[in-house]
Amino acid sequence: MEDKKMVCKNCGGDLVFNPGTQSLKCPYCGTVNENPDTVPEIHEELDFREALNKFRDAENTVNIQMIKCPACGAEVTLEENATTAQCDFCGTNIVAGGKSHKVMKPQYLLPFKISKDIAVKIFREWIVKRKFAPGGLKKYARLPEPLKGIYYPFWTYDADTRSSYTGERGIHYQRQVERTDSEGKRTTETVTETRWVRVSGSVKRFFDDVLVPASRTVKEKLVRKLNDWNLKDMVSYNERYLKGFKAESYSVDLEQGFSRAKERMEEVIRSDIRLDIGGDEQRIHQVNTAYSKITFKYILLPVWIVVYRFKDAYFQVLVNGSTGEVEGERPFSIWKIIALILAILAAGALGYLVYYLFHNGII
Repeated sequence: MEDKKMVCKNCGGDLVFNPGTQSLKCPYCGTVNENPDTVPEIHEELDFREALNKFRDAENTVNIQMIKCPACGAEVTLEENATTAQCDFCGTNIVAGGKSHKVMKPQYLLPFKISKDIAVKIFREWIVKRKFAPGGLKKYARLPEPLKGIYYPFWTYDADTRSSYTGERGIHYQRQVERTDSEGKRTTETVTETRWVRVSGSVKRFFDDVLVPASRTVKEKLVRKLNDWNLKDMVSYNERYLKGFKAESYSVDLEQGFSRAKERMEEVIRSDIRLDIGGDEQRIHQVNTAYSKITFKYILLPVWIVVYRFKDAYFQVLVNGSTGEVEGERPFSIWKIIALILAILAAGALGYLVYYLFHNGII
């Protein structure tokens, strides 16, 4: 992202954004510099169909380079025409190759509220509580600079949907069945069976702010778990909030993002269809969904991230920069797991031995 220097009114030093405030703070003299209020009254949705026209407008784009880190695989955003950089996630030096290309400017961002000191504390508490982790993993809790503040890109999508479907409704009923056991005795049992009826119909739903990660830098299974975002607190995009932080650009484009959003919508739509079918069980054979009034926003959300290496593998830990929610990856110690299994088996064997001795009057 474009990064224009903003200097302290007192000493002229480069300013950084102060999480949890609406101000910029000088890291040299400590002077707090006012940050103009950029909270919009309404978060504007852009029309999905007209997005390409807006994208062609030079005022709505910036030039960036993106390159994949050869060590940890993260996609790193470089300044326009930069030739070298350091991976924000593992520190590997990268030589840029390729040309700059245009991307859309973000519309809104959610400022950091969790400071670095608090994020470090959250990370340390998380990592020391990992059960069955290798003993050497705990040392990462003592790293002097374990976290980096990243504004991570997301798309949000709104859409009206109408889904027609065909399927079957299953109704449970009971009936008596006579059986003959191994000794020739006849018994009567009550069994539950299902009667299936073909059905068809349609359901409607409006989807609001379906959130889709727009970068592949962080593993999607982790970033999707960070779902406690206060989107109502987003502010209009302003470079002042980026001071002291990195801002990732999207590598999942608008159309790709909507395809992922539809996958998430599909889960909800199928749940609606099951409710509409009713009965005790449901079978869904076919679903056709029409999407209309599709709008979107391109936003940046705050994430504290660490990528640490343990032996030959890289692991990511994320801290929500707005709420402090944490999600992460960790290695497991196979020996600790085996020890637990052996302890459970030993406890079971001991319990059986005590039962046997007591039952046979030995104790």
